Amino acid sequence: MMQVSRREMLRVGLGGLAAISLGGTMPAFVSRFAINRGVMRASPISNDNILVIVQLSGGNDGLNTVIPVGDDAYFSARPTIGLTERLHALENGLALNPAMSAFKELFDDGRLAIVNGCGYPNPNRSHFKSMEVWHTADPMKPQTSGWLGHYVDHLRRGTESISLRAVNIGTELPQALVADHENVPSIPSVDGGAPVAMEYLARQAANAAIDPNALERAAARFRPDADYPGGLGQQLRLIAQLITANLGTKIFYCQISGFDTHANQLGQHERLLGNVSSAIAAFTNDMKSKGLGEKVAVMCFSEFGRRVHQNSSAGTDHGAAGPMFVVGGNVKGGVYGAHPSLTDLDDGDLKYTTDFRRVYATLLDRWLNTSSSAILKNSFEPIAFL
Repeated sequence: MMQVSRREMLRVGLGGLAAISLGGTMPAFVSRFAINRGVMRASPISNDNILVIVQLSGGNDGLNTVIPVGDDAYFSARPTIGLTERLHALENGLALNPAMSAFKELFDDGRLAIVNGCGYPNPNRSHFKSMEVWHTADPMKPQTSGWLGHYVDHLRRGTESISLRAVNIGTELPQALVADHENVPSIPSVDGGAPVAMEYLARQAANAAIDPNALERAAARFRPDADYPGGLGQQLRLIAQLITANLGTKIFYCQISGFDTHANQLGQHERLLGNVSSAIAAFTNDMKSKGLGEKVAVMCFSEFGRRVHQNSSAGTDHGAAGPMFVVGGNVKGGVYGAHPSLTDLDDGDLKYTTDFRRVYATLLDRWLNTSSSAILKNSFEPIAFL
């Protein structure tokens, strides 16, 4: 039998999209999914909620993102890159990076949840391996499909093929979206602007159930109610366009790279965090203005944090635990989970205090109205941000 490499398998583009139905209106989720093998449950939770995943690729330095301002060990470990000025105070002796003023506004408005110390047992400092763990939600053994791919497959059970259950923005499908029975489409670029990307997606849907020009018309009608920055902001602007086109899509995935800050970290890291903060805030405010603020949530993660002590190049090397962020109109903002100790370390790394799968489980159970134990093949205690 022909062997296909993992990388080749992950490069799932839009070639198979013609087989996917692109219904122009929101499907009637409730009646069908309520009997869908116990996965979708009778619940007051809406079945048309949308989850947007933002991946910070390279390993975000959580200690210079959510800063323990009162901890002497922080400044001792980081004599030249420790942050002391222009910080945005949160609670419990923590503060946000100076570049994250937009996140501070969301936090003060009760729409930003910060989950401290997210990680997993026996952490791995390899980008590839750690990202695989986060994408498959399995720290114990390799898997081919991802946690969101399992969710997409569960949506398919007992139903006809419906609209675009999930969409990735990027050239290579993340393993999180690799499913056993569905092909999740990727929009490879937004370099030509959102209308070009929408036109590309529409061309791939030429043999689907709707007029292939429908997405182009949706692009022409779209008017943002927020000022999106470049970089990540343009990906989120496209996602906003797709959401307002009302395709019935439940999951959107995008990512921003550059977080592998081994040298001269301060300026680069601040620019990246500023872009992430302002882009997610613009998207969240746009959704709120369009009356969708309580239907859309954003989850932001990175494959690992950085080591506690700075290196000799004024940067930080691969570490372990770090913060996750969840943003949305129905999110109960605040700080969740204990901040890891900076003195009780595991070979120089922070010890995780929150299993990242608890965040996944909370979003699956309380936002996507799905059985997290069926998707994750395990049970995890929810977190009260939803």
